[in-house]
Amino acid sequence: MEHRGKPWHGVMVATALPMRGEGLTVDFDAYAAHCLRPAGRGCAGVVANGSLGEYQTLTSRERARVVDTAVEAVGGRDVMAGAGAYGAAESRRWAEQAAVVRAATEMALAEGLR
Repeated sequence: MEHRGKPWHGVMVATALPMRGEGLTVDFDAYAAHCLRPAGRGCAGVVANGSLGEYQTLTSRERARVVDTAVEAVGGRDVMAGAGAYGAAESRRWAEQAAVVRAATEMALAEGLR
């Protein structure tokens, strides 16, 4: 995917998170494959833990692994990591975690704040 010197451009697809069984566990292999689909169809990248809301039901370990999985699948420059949380401190922690795995940028939505 071609980049023009910005952390992101073009269409970034908010990814759905595949679950196994009764929706109790994340299917990380299916998620990695899911991340590859938009990249192969001309999109600029994917948004892991974006605005679809699954991240709110994940453990901290699962949420971090979602970003790790996306970065491993498509490369860090092609991942925008969702850092949404119920407060600024939690959003900051998720933004810092995204930087550790070299996601290109973060999408921060601090919910419940005015």
